[in-house]
Amino acid sequence: MQAIKSSNLLFNNSINTIKYNLPSIFNASQKRLKHYALLNSRGLIRVKGEDSTKYLHSIITNNVEKNKENVLYADFLTNKGRVICDSFVYKIDNKDESPEYLIDVDKSLVPYLLKYLKRYILRSDIHLFNASKNLKVWSVWKSDNETEEDFNKELQNNIGVINAKDPRCPSMGYRIVGKKLENSELFTKSTKQTEDDYKVHRILNGIPEGPKELIKNTSFPFEANLDFLNGVDYHKGCYIGQELTYRTHKRGVTRKRLIPVQFYKENETEPEKLAVDTKWEKSVVEPGIKLTPCEAGENENRIKNIYRDGIYNLGMALVNVDLFKNGEKKTTLFSFNTKDNQKLFAKAFLPNYIDLTKKEEKTETEE
Repeated sequence: MQAIKSSNLLFNNSINTIKYNLPSIFNASQKRLKHYALLNSRGLIRVKGEDSTKYLHSIITNNVEKNKENVLYADFLTNKGRVICDSFVYKIDNKDESPEYLIDVDKSLVPYLLKYLKRYILRSDIHLFNASKNLKVWSVWKSDNETEEDFNKELQNNIGVINAKDPRCPSMGYRIVGKKLENSELFTKSTKQTEDDYKVHRILNGIPEGPKELIKNTSFPFEANLDFLNGVDYHKGCYIGQELTYRTHKRGVTRKRLIPVQFYKENETEPEKLAVDTKWEKSVVEPGIKLTPCEAGENENRIKNIYRDGIYNLGMALVNVDLFKNGEKKTTLFSFNTKDNQKLFAKAFLPNYIDLTKKEEKTETEE
């Protein structure tokens, strides 16, 4: 299969104005427009009780109390401002009952997050349940032969327990939570994909996700671009981990960010656009490997660039944003050796939703 190029993501300084058109890499027929994938790696925690809105509002980065949609993207943080996990918080429509929410996180972190959540219940009317066995999460996204208007119109029809627009960016489509939905009208008219296909789609859009990219108790929220992915409210008041997050926002400094990269070999042409090549092995590059800038000054070389995770010839890497010269450059090159001593190159593509044009000053929190 030949490498297929992704489209440009065109923004007017805001992720909310994205215009997106990604060529299909999935060999979908013209009659089957949408793509959908069951995300087996995702788990769900149910939160119910009279105090659940206030409770969640006090422990995540986004504004639960003022949210008018049925979903929020947010991080759970340690009291020192490090990421525990990224999440989606869905509001279940229970007009005649106490407020109820579903938290969508990586399944491996459900037991850890449950313990974390129980720590802050105190005397609140809160009930927590692991809902992962009864409910599943799907992602649905449009293909290149469907307009955004038609896609959104059809997805507005209720399906499952939750049918929510992915708040990170429009190109990520919808997230659907339910039980057995494979035979639903929506899915039978769409093209079934794997979770690997979803991962490719996500990386082509430059979207970080999960504990392999956001390291538990280590990563900072803005390193995972939370500030550009509609994941934080700076005016909501206090929440766990708020102090460092707000201070970093006010100082305007994030030295490193998770950026999509594409690998290529010494004898191959440098890629012009981010593209997937499924002829590569799924995990040819070992997570945690250091990427060395091909051209960098002494100060730029002081900050380590680390590959986190990926698939085929694509991945997400924690990259020194100074290499992009305040957004004047949209790409930067790295070299590295694999565990079997094969020399490879990595080209990082700065997503257009990340705005580096504002002046930054160094801070002790980002070293």
